[in-house]
Amino acid sequence: MIKVLLVHNYYQQRGGEDKVVAQELELLQAKGIDVQAYSVHNDKIKEQGIVRKALTALETTWSHQEYLNIKKLLMDMKPDVVHVHNFFPLVSPSIYYASRQAGIPVVQTLHNYRLICPAATFMRNNQVCEECLHGSLMNSVKNGCYRNSKVQTLPVASMIKINRIMGTWSRQVNRYIVLTEFAKKKFIQSGLPAERIVVKPNFIKRPRKSASLPPVHNYIVFVGRISAEKGVQNLLEAWRLVRNKSETKLLVIGDGPERERLSAMYGDESVQFLGNQDAETVLQYMEHARYLAVPSIWYEGFPMTIVESYSVGTPVLCSRIGALEEVVKDAVTGFHFSHDNIEHISETIEHALDNIHYQEMRNNVRRAYEALYTEDVSFNQILNIYKEVIEENAYAKTNEI
Repeated sequence: MIKVLLVHNYYQQRGGEDKVVAQELELLQAKGIDVQAYSVHNDKIKEQGIVRKALTALETTWSHQEYLNIKKLLMDMKPDVVHVHNFFPLVSPSIYYASRQAGIPVVQTLHNYRLICPAATFMRNNQVCEECLHGSLMNSVKNGCYRNSKVQTLPVASMIKINRIMGTWSRQVNRYIVLTEFAKKKFIQSGLPAERIVVKPNFIKRPRKSASLPPVHNYIVFVGRISAEKGVQNLLEAWRLVRNKSETKLLVIGDGPERERLSAMYGDESVQFLGNQDAETVLQYMEHARYLAVPSIWYEGFPMTIVESYSVGTPVLCSRIGALEEVVKDAVTGFHFSHDNIEHISETIEHALDNIHYQEMRNNVRRAYEALYTEDVSFNQILNIYKEVIEENAYAKTNEI
């Protein structure tokens, strides 16, 4: 039986990444993998004084304490592989070196672009920004890209640069998991070795079974954080221009810094802001929606909302940007629109509402889910990755002798 140490640094605000980690941990356990979780939480930072916070910022590059913690854990557990989901900021890249010293291969899932961009989003001033990919990381410091602070950005940029110089990213990780081919291309451009990068998308636990596709109600639904990068305002502005919506409504599920302003500006009889809903309720809304709308204006990693929508057979209307263009096949499992063109968004919605091949599209969505995003598919992918790095590591050890 394969033994896995799964490592994750939780953020202060729980997000999609944390949900993915929890699902993967549960999946590995259900499939009989001997997995142990090691986690730290960023809430710890809030309790620190000014001096300790400054030291924590410096330890983002290398945490000696976490190096010792992981080293001891590895000696006690003796796993076959270490799978890191997030090391930032408390665990730090020192975990790779502790694993290497113990002779244990490392798999790193890249949920965002932190190894390239201090903000992790490729976004600045609500626009896509690749200055640190094609130029100096000092661009991020100059612009205060991490938490809108030059002071807080400096240690993050330093962490990326110092570990790049040390060869951490290129030599200490046996396999990187990225969520899309788009992300793989960006990381290769940044200098990560292409042969160590494998694409494995997110998955979702199979929802309750239904004998046939569910009935469709007259609404389009947005689900997510109501903030600038999600493009909700563009969607609402375009919705005003849709001429054939008739009795169709736009439902906005979620909360965020833009909710109050947008609900005041756009709330009318055809738009409903429903606030946060529990996971089961969200799936029910998706299940009966004509489409899920994903109008993001930034490089999404891999929105779980799309996988959830696919799992219940609902097509997706999305921005033609980043990985979204790859995950949603235009005119097959949904439709693309230009994220910054209000008229094109509106025209795409109109075309989608008049789609005479809609039932075929729903069937395509269900087939895409079955082929790519189920628990079984994901488990087989991760198991193969583990086996490969374990075999490669054993071969390397044999050759050293």
